[in-house]
Amino acid sequence: MPSDINQRLFTAFIHAGRYIRAGRPSGAIPHGHEKCSAQQKHRFRRETILPLLLDREDGMRQNQVAEEIHTSPSTLSEMLTRLENDGYIERSPDPDDRRATILTLTQSGEARARELKAQAEPLFSQLFSNLSEDEKAALIVLLEKLSAAPPASQKP
Repeated sequence: MPSDINQRLFTAFIHAGRYIRAGRPSGAIPHGHEKCSAQQKHRFRRETILPLLLDREDGMRQNQVAEEIHTSPSTLSEMLTRLENDGYIERSPDPDDRRATILTLTQSGEARARELKAQAEPLFSQLFSNLSEDEKAALIVLLEKLSAAPPASQKP
């Protein structure tokens, strides 16, 4: 019986992922049969950082962003360099810890972050419309717990 529930859960994740990918907001990576360049994919991925910084007036540490988007520090560093070159972010030393870097949005970065949030809001409303606020909160807790577990290949 446990394997049946695990299979159902896995299948539900696959279907949810497909549903989410099918409803991408405009400006995101094309879906279905549409083609997009590697450059478009990378731009979309790195721009997902911008809304994270939007409500953080004092910025966010680079290592916090890496944890939030589940990426390696080296990959994040490359993404941040491109965002900085695009004029969307600024990097500065953390006044409390000179080894750390604080990321903040520029004016154009703030404008782009607001644009991305506005594009995503109708999608999010539609995607999660079948869930109550309590169900959404419970799902967040469960997904965070699941993503904190080590991959099966790393378990003893």
